[in-house]
Amino acid sequence: MFEQRYMTEVRSIFQEQKQLAESALNQVSDDDLHRVLAVDTLSLAVIVQHISNNILSRWTNFLTTDGEKPDRNRDAEFEDQQLSRAELMATWDERWQLLDDVLASLTPEDIGKTVFIRGQEKSVIWAIEKQVSHYSYHVGQIVYLAKVFAGENWNVLTIPLPHQRK
Repeated sequence: MFEQRYMTEVRSIFQEQKQLAESALNQVSDDDLHRVLAVDTLSLAVIVQHISNNILSRWTNFLTTDGEKPDRNRDAEFEDQQLSRAELMATWDERWQLLDDVLASLTPEDIGKTVFIRGQEKSVIWAIEKQVSHYSYHVGQIVYLAKVFAGENWNVLTIPLPHQRK
């Protein structure tokens, strides 16, 4: 059945993105988590905060409430809360588990339903795909920043380029 296969595949994609981000974050120091490259850029910690809070807002009561929760303080997500690595990653893990639990709970009938995001009606598939794209975008930022901060100590996370192979 298409719906079950889709849910299996999308859960796998989200898990791959989570693991990619974690593998990158594991290559930087605690200080580097809060480092910014330039004014008006985001630190790794801020990106992690944002993804974590976005997951909470979008996936809590996914089918029954608007994905932009009224108590979400989106602006605060972009201010470094100076959380420790342990605090950041505990929230990160909790939120990704929420996402996976919601996806695992969706039935084939749910895939054909609609949800609301910022008051706009969207298909469940659109909402899922939008988050795949959104999280992948930010995971790319995490990988890039971590690579910059790790410098020569960087361990390639994907298939190495020819000049990186030993």
